[in-house]
Amino acid sequence: MKTTHTLAVLLLASCTAVQAQDIRPLGAVEGEMRWKELGNRTDDFEGNSLNTAKWINAPSDLVIGAWTFDENNTYVRDGKLNIIATQETHTRPFRDSCQGGATVQRELYYKSGAVKSAADGVYGYYEARIKGVKIFPGLSPAFWLYSDGHPYPDRNVPGSVDYSEIDVVELQQADWYGPGPDDADPVNVMDHNLHARIVGEDGKTYWRRPKPYPEAQLLKFEAPFDPSKDFHTYAVENRKDVIRWYVDGELIGEKPNLFWHRPMHVIFSMGLRRQLIKYNDACNRADPNPDTVTAEGFPEDATMQVEYVKTWEVLPSIWVDNKNKYLTTDYETGGKLEVVVNYHGGSNHHVVGDKYNGITVNLVEKNTDGFVRIVASANDASVTSEEKRYGGQTTLRLDLSGVTPADQLPQGHYYALAPVFRSSNGSDIFQMGELQPIKVVDRQSPGPVAVTGVSVSADTTELQVGETTRLEATVFPANADNPDVSWHSNNMQVATVDQQGQVQGKSVGNVKITVTTEDGRHKASTKLSVVSSSGDGESCTGGWVPVSGVHVTPDSGELSVGQSIRITPTVTPACASNKRVVFSSSNPSVAIVNADGVVSAKRAGSAEITVKTKNKGKTATYSLTVTP
Repeated sequence: MKTTHTLAVLLLASCTAVQAQDIRPLGAVEGEMRWKELGNRTDDFEGNSLNTAKWINAPSDLVIGAWTFDENNTYVRDGKLNIIATQETHTRPFRDSCQGGATVQRELYYKSGAVKSAADGVYGYYEARIKGVKIFPGLSPAFWLYSDGHPYPDRNVPGSVDYSEIDVVELQQADWYGPGPDDADPVNVMDHNLHARIVGEDGKTYWRRPKPYPEAQLLKFEAPFDPSKDFHTYAVENRKDVIRWYVDGELIGEKPNLFWHRPMHVIFSMGLRRQLIKYNDACNRADPNPDTVTAEGFPEDATMQVEYVKTWEVLPSIWVDNKNKYLTTDYETGGKLEVVVNYHGGSNHHVVGDKYNGITVNLVEKNTDGFVRIVASANDASVTSEEKRYGGQTTLRLDLSGVTPADQLPQGHYYALAPVFRSSNGSDIFQMGELQPIKVVDRQSPGPVAVTGVSVSADTTELQVGETTRLEATVFPANADNPDVSWHSNNMQVATVDQQGQVQGKSVGNVKITVTTEDGRHKASTKLSVVSSSGDGESCTGGWVPVSGVHVTPDSGELSVGQSIRITPTVTPACASNKRVVFSSSNPSVAIVNADGVVSAKRAGSAEITVKTKNKGKTATYSLTVTP
C-alpha cells in the first residue's frame, strides 16, 4: 500500500468539482476533455459586416492563375458568412512562369471569394458549420489552415518545412480516382488532406502532395448526406503527434503529424475545379478554360455559407469512461481494481514524469473534512515517452491487499478514485468531478460463474451446395459454469446446422447461423453464402472485375469499455480489381472505427459497424454490444 502523492490529493480534496465548460465542440462529451475557446479565430458572423479585426478579405498572398479572388465576393448577412462565385470575364496582370516569369495580361472568366484569419496558431481544435453549393461539379467550398511565414529561419536546413497546409474539408471536388475516364467522385465524397513543402538536400523546396503519399496525407470520406443541401459541422484537431478529422462530431480519420507544426491561419474559400478550368501539364498548373464558360446558376447557386467557426485549445485533461461502472461495482479487498484512464496532454503541453512518474491513480480514503490517506496506488511511467505523452489511454490495476472494506471504515469515511498527472505547464491535472464512493467489500467465497457473452468464428464465408463447414463458438468467460450453446439457421432451405455447429449447404442463397448460450441467452451470428457447385460465378479473366459482395465474419459480438477488435471483411470475388473498403460507426459515442477496421469501445451501448466497398457500394455490418 503506497502513501505517496499526498499533496496532490489534498489539492483535489480542497477543491470543488470542476465543471465542464458549456461551449465545446460538437461530439465532445461533458466531463472529459477541457476546452478553452480562442476568440481571435472564433466568429458566429452575427451582424451584416465582416469583422475586419479578425478577417482579411481576398488575402493578397492567395494568388490563383485560373480565377480571381475578389473582396466583393465575400459578405456577411443574416448571421452567416457568404462566399460566392461569379461569372465575370476580366483581365488582370499575371506573372507567367511558363514565359520566364514575364508579367502578362491574362483573361479570366470567374471570380470567387476567400477570407483568412488575421491571427494564426498551430495546435488546437478547429470547427465550422458549413453549407455547400448547388452547382456541381465545378465548385469546391473549402475550410482549411495554411502557413504564410515562409521563408522561415531554418530555410537552409534540409528536411525543414517551408509551408504547412491542413485541409479541414474540401467539399464537392468531384476528383478522379478511376478506373474509368469519367469516374469522378459523387457529390457526397469529401477530401480531408495534408499538403507540405519541404526543403530538400539540395536546398530547393519540393511539394509533398496527398496522392503520392496517400497513407500519410490523403483522407477521403463518403458522407451519408449531400453537403449542398444543409449545414454540417466539419472539424480538425491538430495535435503534436496526430491530426484527426471529424464530420458532424464523428471521427472519420487520422494521420500522424509529420510536418504540420508551423503557425497557420484559418481560411474559407471557394475554388474552381476542372469542369470550369483546365490543367496545364506543361506548366504544372490550373489555367482558365474559355471552352466551358457559363453564367448559368451564378451566383445564386454558387454561394457557400458558414454559420460559425470556433477554435479551441485543448487543456490538459484526464478522465475515465463510464464512471457509473466504478460506482456500481463491488471490489473485493485483496483483489484488483482495474481503471481505464484516458488522457490528453493538451494542445500545447504533454505529460511529464515529475512527482507522479507518469499517470497515477490513487484510491483515497476521505471524510467530510476531505483527504484522510491513500490506501492503494498504481502508475504508468510509459505515458511520458515521446509517442505516448500527448494523449491516449492506459489501464492501471490497483492492488487492494490490506484495504479495509468500506463498511468497516469510521462513520462518514468513504473511498474515492483520483487519477492525476503532471503537465508540462507545471500543473497537476485531475479528473473533472469526483469519482466516489468506491465500494470495497469483504472477499466472498467464489459463486457461480455466469456467461457474459459468446462469439462465433467460421473458416469461410462461402460454401458450395452439398459442402459442409464447422462453426466454432467461444463462450465468455472461459471458466463459465454452463458453456452449453444451441445453433439455429434462419433459412433451412439454404443451409442447415446441427447442434455441434456443422453447417451444410442445401441450395444457392444467403443464410444467417446464430449461436445462443443456455446461460443468459447471449447470441452471436455469422452470415454464409451458398453457391452453386458447378463453379459458375464471376469471371476472373479479362480486364476490370467488379465487386459482387462483401462479408464480415463473425457479424456480431461484445466488447467491454476500453477494449478493441479488428474487423476484417471479405470482398468477393477474390479477384475483384478494387477491393478497397471504408468503415463507419452508427454510434461513435459507443464505438469508433478507424480506416483499418479497428473498432474501439468507448461506452456501454450498441453500435452497427458498416463496411462499404469503394466499388459498387456493397455493404456488410457488424453488430456490436459494449458492456461496462
